[in-house]
Amino acid sequence: MLIVPVENRPDWKNPPLATLLLIIINVLVFFVYQGKDPQRVEQSYQWYVESGLFEREQQPFHDYLNRTGREQPQDIDQNVDTDTDTDTDTENLQQATWQRDAQFHHAAYDPAFARALHQELDGDPQWRANRSRFEALVNDLSDRAYAFNARDARPITWITSMFLHGSVMHLLGNMVFLFLFGFALEIAVGRGIFLLLYLCSGLGGTLLYWVSELGTNNSVLGASGAISGLMGMYIALYGLKRISFFYNVIFFSGHVRAPALIVLPVWVGYELLGARYGEDGVAHWAHTGGLLFGFGLLALWMRFGLKVNRDYVEKTDHDAPFKSAQHQIQELVVAMKLDAARQAAERLLKAHPRDARAWRTWYGVVKISPSSREYHRAVHILFKQAGNTPRYPALQTLIEEVAHEYVRIGGDAPALTESVSLVLAQRLGRVEHIKPLAFVVDRLLASQCRQEAMPRILQAAANLSAKAALTAQAHRYREQLRARFPDSEEARQVAAHAPG
Repeated sequence: MLIVPVENRPDWKNPPLATLLLIIINVLVFFVYQGKDPQRVEQSYQWYVESGLFEREQQPFHDYLNRTGREQPQDIDQNVDTDTDTDTDTENLQQATWQRDAQFHHAAYDPAFARALHQELDGDPQWRANRSRFEALVNDLSDRAYAFNARDARPITWITSMFLHGSVMHLLGNMVFLFLFGFALEIAVGRGIFLLLYLCSGLGGTLLYWVSELGTNNSVLGASGAISGLMGMYIALYGLKRISFFYNVIFFSGHVRAPALIVLPVWVGYELLGARYGEDGVAHWAHTGGLLFGFGLLALWMRFGLKVNRDYVEKTDHDAPFKSAQHQIQELVVAMKLDAARQAAERLLKAHPRDARAWRTWYGVVKISPSSREYHRAVHILFKQAGNTPRYPALQTLIEEVAHEYVRIGGDAPALTESVSLVLAQRLGRVEHIKPLAFVVDRLLASQCRQEAMPRILQAAANLSAKAALTAQAHRYREQLRARFPDSEEARQVAAHAPG
């Protein structure tokens, strides 16, 4: 059974950094740390055989199997001439390998056999030393070192077990669900609270697993308890709000909208059935604990004042009035009601004077008639904003685009008054747009502008022209600078670098 919410999509403008961090940590732990487990197993196996533990424990192993009624490895036929009977030789080799593997498995992973060995062989110092080394090698395996064991319940394993996984598919499944639930919850409750509740849910899942397996030697590993907590938190976040779910039950699948809270008993019931009747090796009690803890923690926290991003949960779009006004303006333009469209665009700009989208909408309407007085007026007003653009990068980009367009149109360019030209020239110089800059500078020179900013503008125009390999233009601007503003610092710099 699979039931997952599909209410939200990731917003990569505000990426779920905490969720991605958890995924990266889990992946690195599995491939970098747990990926060395095969080497650890090989080292422990090699030590078990080469140290003599295999021969020393062989008879106690047979006795243990007899006492417990388990299957005995078949004895190897020692009377066969292996030089002449290749088939029998191969069979004996397979039997020997199977016996070693079976004995190694019990020696490493069967606590009852280990206790029996210690009772019988602890009087042998050599065996005790070799066995101690073997057990240290086995205990270095990730599932022995950092998985949560119901009998030992070491404090560190309450946390570390959340970052271990049993297989690639176990990891992949958990990481998919971590992302599906994590990105929405992180936006809704904030990164810090999200991480805290994630870990608390994992602890809650481990706690219920511990209670259910108390006294046994069973272990649990994986992020499933914490991720189940995210599922519970998701339900607490949306409560009775109807949201979209994707479901797959046996042969049936599809989408359904339902109150989020309805799904909680379905999830919990599924896990309880698995705990009662399932023999699939899944820690259903850890899942159940995570679900209940996650739901309860977030529900209580919200009840006592945790602020959540209700706009995200309710999908409130504060930009909707702006978008609606833009749409109405576009409809007026399509209907060729340009005066009405211009007036509507001006109202939008008046309501949002610092929003580059409003400026772009207004400009988009007036540039339909580039020979009109309204077009030049709009460009003039837009260029006057050039001095404010450092605080509004999107508006700066628009001004630079319009400057290029205005230069291409040519003509009298009535929008470029002296004051506007000075501001615009300084902006274009800073962003190194030489073509519109040269157009504006030439107009200022033609109008005999003597403003204080002119030496800096001429110097910037000369430098950018030289950088663009416009040698003659660069020389002309330097000569104008030296001729018109001989006492300026910029003119003295040009003179100092002039060839002798």
